[in-house]
Amino acid sequence: MSDWPTRIVELVRVKERIASLDVDRIFPYTLPAVAASSARLDELEEGTGLILDLGHRSFLESANGWPAFFETQDLLSVEQLAAGAHRDVFTAWMQSAPPQAVAEGYSAATLLPIAVDLEMPLFAAMPVVDGRVASQVLSMDPSGIIDAFDSFEEYFDSTIAYTRRNLADFESGAYRL
Repeated sequence: MSDWPTRIVELVRVKERIASLDVDRIFPYTLPAVAASSARLDELEEGTGLILDLGHRSFLESANGWPAFFETQDLLSVEQLAAGAHRDVFTAWMQSAPPQAVAEGYSAATLLPIAVDLEMPLFAAMPVVDGRVASQVLSMDPSGIIDAFDSFEEYFDSTIAYTRRNLADFESGAYRL
């Protein structure tokens, strides 16, 4: 399985550096939540009837979500995966889903949202097939599917890369109000 502590610390360090340069407080600086227990993850699976992807599950066993994981997009906790405002926002958005997502057969019933931005329509979700959450992660916005990742690990690593680009922009002065 993945070395989540190393990946998490890497992202924390990049976000910490951004926070030190972000004098206008454009992006919140947050830390991931404490790990979810295996028992809590089992309860989620039993309660939802879903079998989580192993990569995503192993992440949750290291960090139970992360508010403002990428900019203002929250990586959902076990509780948020089950129900609540983040799920409601995603479900409402999918009811007027981008044509590309609909054409590919996606709906709120066939996607598990894993990252939701409550301020703007930016989402990441994993397809659900026959009660199993697939390893693929789809990033979506109003234009449709903007990126697809083969695994939760690849999605997480891309977030580190995107956050590093934000850091480079802060270092160059591009993010000044």
